[in-house]
Amino acid sequence: MKFFLITLIFMTLGRKLGWIVSRLLYEAPRWICVAIVVGWGIGVAFSIHGLIAWLRPGVVLRTIMGYALGGYVSVPNFGLFDESSIPEDKLPRHNLVLRLPLLVYAVSSLYFALIT
Repeated sequence: MKFFLITLIFMTLGRKLGWIVSRLLYEAPRWICVAIVVGWGIGVAFSIHGLIAWLRPGVVLRTIMGYALGGYVSVPNFGLFDESSIPEDKLPRHNLVLRLPLLVYAVSSLYFALIT
């Protein structure tokens, strides 16, 4: 129960913070954007890993409220913009912010799971 509640709080705060950060990412230089989204993906993976290691939830709870929820939070701009409203010249940046942190999250989660 504790794991479930903590991850719900984590999800709510992570979504709000992700939206704030992602608004800045569309205007930042590309290298800053890449650095931030890589850090975001690693940070989310590390947070989920820490919660799982601390509270030891069951397999179903760990999978759904741990790894899947982390995947959801790892995409900072998820649901922020209507895909059809993004100008053509902003699509490469949008796709970078959409896909790179999820990829980094998945690789980092696997790495953290294997080293412990």
